[in-house]
Amino acid sequence: MSQNRGVKPSQQRDLAARCQELAAALPLPSPWDLETFIGELSELRGRPIELRRVATVESDAPCGALVSLADRDVIGYLPSTPLHEEHIVLHEVAHLVCGHSDTKLADSPLVAALVPDLPRDLVQSVLGRSAFDAGTEQEAELVASLYLYRAGRAPAPLRRVRKLDAKSGRTLREIQATFDSARRGPEKRR
Repeated sequence: MSQNRGVKPSQQRDLAARCQELAAALPLPSPWDLETFIGELSELRGRPIELRRVATVESDAPCGALVSLADRDVIGYLPSTPLHEEHIVLHEVAHLVCGHSDTKLADSPLVAALVPDLPRDLVQSVLGRSAFDAGTEQEAELVASLYLYRAGRAPAPLRRVRKLDAKSGRTLREIQATFDSARRGPEKRR
């Protein structure tokens, strides 16, 4: 995680520790499946989370947004690679888990595409994946990266990630072994 100007190393460590705690608090499905994770999180929170892939939006819109309505949360994301789409969705999930709230993006094109049939005054909170320098964005980005790491989908975003439980560690070792054998190529016959 890069150092921000004016942010003390102790604040960076506190942020990293908080993000690790938040990311470790939610169980991940094994094997990893984003839709299963979203379903389980919806049940835990007691309200639906809808995922919506939005194909056409102005180019300056964020690549993801979280729209909280009175009865549900809607996570929208722009098409990309599968791993990037997962990261965008998990970034928006991290906003939920971290308790972030804002309304600055309520009039954005992405929100209009996500909930075109709703008046803006029904939108209680909107957060988008765009301003990585803001504290909430940095926190959401790190929590999302930690989810992907725990799921075995990305390398550790921090130098000192807490030790994994035995099952997660075994899964990561199996994944690493698969990649290691693919790098070596087929065994040469003698």
